[in-house]
Amino acid sequence: MSWSRVFASVVASAVGLAFWWALTEPLPVPPVILLGVAGAILFCAGLIAGRGGAIAAPVAFLFSLFVGSIIATQLHQAFRPQTAPVEEFNGLISLHFPEVLAPLGIALVIGAVGGWVGEQLLPSRRADVPPRR
Repeated sequence: MSWSRVFASVVASAVGLAFWWALTEPLPVPPVILLGVAGAILFCAGLIAGRGGAIAAPVAFLFSLFVGSIIATQLHQAFRPQTAPVEEFNGLISLHFPEVLAPLGIALVIGAVGGWVGEQLLPSRRADVPPRR
């Protein structure tokens, strides 16, 4: 497993998903589109991470919820200063502990599938195999 691929995957996916959650939160986005785009981003997280996709996707998902909550709260409070912090995105994804476990499990599965596909397309170097010359 290449930790640089996992780290790059987590950073890129978390930032992309955070802005997706924050910018679509006040809009009436259909759940299929909202979750479909998030699933595609998590699949790409696994694709980038390769064998680490099962780690990268849930971590990116969790970070994206926290960062997206901060961004959405700041956007709401810019226009309505008395707005409470955003803890839920379009009524589908919540930041509360028991409710977040199912989406984390789904992110793990999506990341693992994306990681498997990514490993088939661009295999990671294994530590026991010396590089070709």
